[in-house]
Amino acid sequence: MKNKIKLHGTGNYGDFNFYIFDKKNYVAEVLSKIFEKTLNNKWERYNEERNKKENIEKYKDIHQNLGFGGISRIDIFYGNKKMFITIHCSKQLRLKFNMALFKVAKMPKTKRK
Repeated sequence: MKNKIKLHGTGNYGDFNFYIFDKKNYVAEVLSKIFEKTLNNKWERYNEERNKKENIEKYKDIHQNLGFGGISRIDIFYGNKKMFITIHCSKQLRLKFNMALFKVAKMPKTKRK
C-alpha cells in the first residue's frame, strides 16, 4: 500500500484493544475493509435518505456501534480531529486484526522535548 494510514495510539485493557486514528474518510474506507476481512464485521457508512456515503469528517462527539451481539463488537467515538476505536473480541481475532492493520498503518515517531 502506497499511502499508509496514520495510527496515533494503541493499547489494550482486558478483553478489548483501542486505537486512535485521524478522522478521515480514507481511513474509514481502509478500516472498513480490515473489519470485514478479519472480524467479519461491516462498517456501513451509506445514508439511504441522501442516497450517498456519509462524510465522517463532519461527525463530532458521536458514538457508533458495530456488530453488537456477534463474535466482535466495534465502538467508534468521533472527536474533533481524531476517532477513537475500541474492538471487543477474542485475543485471537484481535491479533489477526493487528496483523492486517500494521500492513496498512504507520505510527508517527514521537518528538523528544
